[in-house]
Amino acid sequence: MDRKNGGRESEGAEGAEGMKPAICIEMLYPGLSPEEKIRRVADMGFRCIEFWGYKDKDLEAIRNLKEDYSVQIVNFSGQRAGDLIDASMHPVLLHEIEESVGVARALGTRTLMVLTNELGEGGKVLHPCPHIPDSEKHKNVVAGLKAIMQRVPDDMTIVLEPLNTVLDHQGYYLASMRDAIAIIDEVGNPRLRILCDFYHLALMGEDPVETVRQFAHYIGHIHIADYPGRHEPGTGRGAWNGVLIELQKRGYAGYVGFEFSPSGDTDASLRAVRTLWREAFGLGGTILVL
Repeated sequence: MDRKNGGRESEGAEGAEGMKPAICIEMLYPGLSPEEKIRRVADMGFRCIEFWGYKDKDLEAIRNLKEDYSVQIVNFSGQRAGDLIDASMHPVLLHEIEESVGVARALGTRTLMVLTNELGEGGKVLHPCPHIPDSEKHKNVVAGLKAIMQRVPDDMTIVLEPLNTVLDHQGYYLASMRDAIAIIDEVGNPRLRILCDFYHLALMGEDPVETVRQFAHYIGHIHIADYPGRHEPGTGRGAWNGVLIELQKRGYAGYVGFEFSPSGDTDASLRAVRTLWREAFGLGGTILVL
């Protein structure tokens, strides 16, 4: 038996078609260190972890936790500075990517997130660049992503994330799946995919189930938080059981990241994730850690 798991069931196991749940630690367990958050999430039975930036984290401690708790770091932000929309900021962004690739190698991570705009405290868009026409922003994003893909190893994936502009990230450039797909197609690299965050897309009026039906083959990573509120599944209008089943039908075999702010107790919110996964996939969505 895993000495750190105490015999709990693990949600790190595959659901249908290879999908695995992953937990983003950033908004969980307020006041605790990243390392303690990982411990708590692992104690709740989850084995796939993601986070935002790495520079505020003790990477050596996280490497030790990976071994002690048998967890994987499956995704983190490849760029916390620099803007794809502004060609003059590409050197900053590319430096960030190069450093992030080194950290990813050390942590065994194969997916990095990128944004079109640098975000500040509270998700504020720092450089909306109103002086740059949208057509030029598009060209800059494509050129920047092509440069990024030249710096990323062949076994790693970059996921580009659309965000909502109606509530959380006013001034952000990329706010729809169709615009993201146009960029992906123009870059033309199979290792560049879309981070499909259903919370953000739903706030922009895009139905999660229909998004999966139309665009599943473009998706490289998923984030789920209920809407409105950005809390755990079951607190809003999201039909998450149907979303997971539709992902199964469309052959999605990646990670389903749960990136939310708990409405109350964090342990209770993670139990809600466990319940959702079991409702969608039954006992096949869990295994016993031996």
